Amino acid sequence: MRQLLTFILFTSLISCDQTKNKSNKNENTLTNEFTVFDTSNHLQPDFEKSKFDTLHGWDLGWALLEPINIAKTQDDDKELSKRFSPGQKALYFIWYLDAEVTNGGFIQFYWNGYRKYLPAINDGLKLIGDNSMINLIDKADKEYLANKDKFAIQRQKDDWTPLYENLTSFDKLDSIYYATHDKMMNLLEKYARQNPEEFIKLK
Repeated sequence: MRQLLTFILFTSLISCDQTKNKSNKNENTLTNEFTVFDTSNHLQPDFEKSKFDTLHGWDLGWALLEPINIAKTQDDDKELSKRFSPGQKALYFIWYLDAEVTNGGFIQFYWNGYRKYLPAINDGLKLIGDNSMINLIDKADKEYLANKDKFAIQRQKDDWTPLYENLTSFDKLDSIYYATHDKMMNLLEKYARQNPEEFIKLK
């Protein structure tokens, strides 16, 4: 009888451990849900050539983004992004990254649930050739994964302040981002000028 109980307990522990490992694996693994491009339904707004020729940097980026930034919620992103060319996807998802990190650092990016966009962001960065930003984001993500339990605890308390107080390792990553994100936008602009048809119809 004792042997039977021991076997049942042992089997139960293995089963729980496997479930926990599977859960952790799913939480750590990201999938890119935004790769599809329906060329027959490309969202390609009209755009004045004079604006395209004279705007630069973040001003050009916003001008190209604004007419395609029509999702009402994050849940709409998957369907909307099917209408985006690779260049538009890069602009759209990199803008998510920038809006979050420049407002509240990488901690805010993760706190607000934007990690699911990392595969699409990395695809965009590869497209424009910003390898240094890819490396920075990889470091930030490893930092997040090492501290995700702390994020979960603070989320239960609905208080992110201790994350900024205790996870000072993000400070250096934030500083590097602030110093290099203009380069990222310059690369995006260069790509857009080389491939305007991916973004707009010039008139």
